[in-house]
Amino acid sequence: MKRLTALTLTAAIIFTMTACGNKPEPSAEDPVAVTTVNETTEAETVPETSIEETMDPVETPDWAGAWQATDTEEHFEITDVTDEGFKLTFWHFEEGQIEEFIYKMEFDNHEKTIASEIGTAKDHGGWEYTFTFKGDTILVQSKLPDQIFKRAEPEVV
Repeated sequence: MKRLTALTLTAAIIFTMTACGNKPEPSAEDPVAVTTVNETTEAETVPETSIEETMDPVETPDWAGAWQATDTEEHFEITDVTDEGFKLTFWHFEEGQIEEFIYKMEFDNHEKTIASEIGTAKDHGGWEYTFTFKGDTILVQSKLPDQIFKRAEPEVV
C-alpha cells in the first residue's frame, strides 16, 4: 500500500512540474481565444544575416588532384576548386568498361568536406554522387556501394 501511495504521489508531482510551464493552445472552438500580432517599429528592426555571414570563413580542404579507387581501376581528377565547389573528371565503369564523365560538384556543408552534384538527386535520375573528403581519402557514395578513393601518387615521367 505504501508503494502504491508513493508511486501515485511521485506521478502527481512530476505531472504538476511538467505542466506548470506549458500554456494551453487556443482552440478554434474557444470563443475567448485571442491572437496576438507582433509589430516591429523601425528602431526594433534587426538586419537579416545569412548563416554564411555569421560563421567564420573556412579554408577549403585540398580536394584538387588525382584519386584512385582502392578496389577497382576507377579513378578521378578534381580541378578548378573554388569556395562553391569543383570540377570532377571521373573515369568509372559504365556497362562493363571504364568511361570518362565530367561533373560539377557543389559543397554541401560549411566545412567544405562534403560535395555533391549541382542540383538535387531528382535532377539526376533519383540519385547523385556525394563525395566526403577525409584527408588522404575520399568516400564516394552513389546508387552503387560506397567506395574509397586514395590520393594517387603523381606519375614520374
